[in-house]
Amino acid sequence: MIDANILLYVKYAIAIAILLVIILAPAWIARQTKRDKTEMAIIRISSWLFGWTGVGWLVALYLAARK
Repeated sequence: MIDANILLYVKYAIAIAILLVIILAPAWIARQTKRDKTEMAIIRISSWLFGWTGVGWLVALYLAARK
């Protein structure tokens, strides 16, 4: 039988993985839209440093997705 602690650890591991995917999404979008290295660095740094705030993450997402 599966221990309750194992299920708890699996739940937290999945939550951390989803959070990382969400935080790193602007950098991935910038890579897919073929931004130059300077713009990609700005997007990655803003996503990593300010991604914990909703506004910082939205700014990074906007910079990554704009044409």
